[in-house]
Amino acid sequence: MSHRRSCETKRRLKKLASATSYWFGSGAWYDEDKGRYKRYYARGGSGYSKWLRTVANRKVRRAKNVPQGGGYRRVYDYWWELD
Repeated sequence: MSHRRSCETKRRLKKLASATSYWFGSGAWYDEDKGRYKRYYARGGSGYSKWLRTVANRKVRRAKNVPQGGGYRRVYDYWWELD
């Protein structure tokens, strides 16, 4: 990673931390032990979204009456659970 890219990442994390300082569940925070900003996400780790997609696909496949077009979104709201 180049110096310019690391500076940009630090700048963005600092901006995110100041914007979400009173939020719980997502955003960034300053780790005093390591002396840097760290990003944290709403739920789970890196495999949470993949697992959630699997659950959503299973619910849509097993649903009896799925409306045509984008009706599968009404069966299971994947994006709402991901936030």
